[in-house]
Amino acid sequence: MLNKEQFVEANTIVSKIEDLLKEARQEYEKLPPEIQEAMLEYHNNNATLVYCLRWGSQAAEEIREDWHVVVSELQCHAEDIPANKTNKL
Repeated sequence: MLNKEQFVEANTIVSKIEDLLKEARQEYEKLPPEIQEAMLEYHNNNATLVYCLRWGSQAAEEIREDWHVVVSELQCHAEDIPANKTNKL
């Protein structure tokens, strides 16, 4: 079973992933619209780069917001794990 420090570290990593995905999406949005459109047309509509960035960051956000629910699946004591917002980088 994971210890408290491992859960805190994992929460911090998920928060960092969320931040990186949001940053990547901001960078993507700097591309000229014509390039974005060409990339969209080139790729499968359900697996485009922007789709992955958008929904990946949302997934990370939801996991972080529901951290106690996520870790409860591992049968840990949620009260021993800091709240999600305090671990945001």
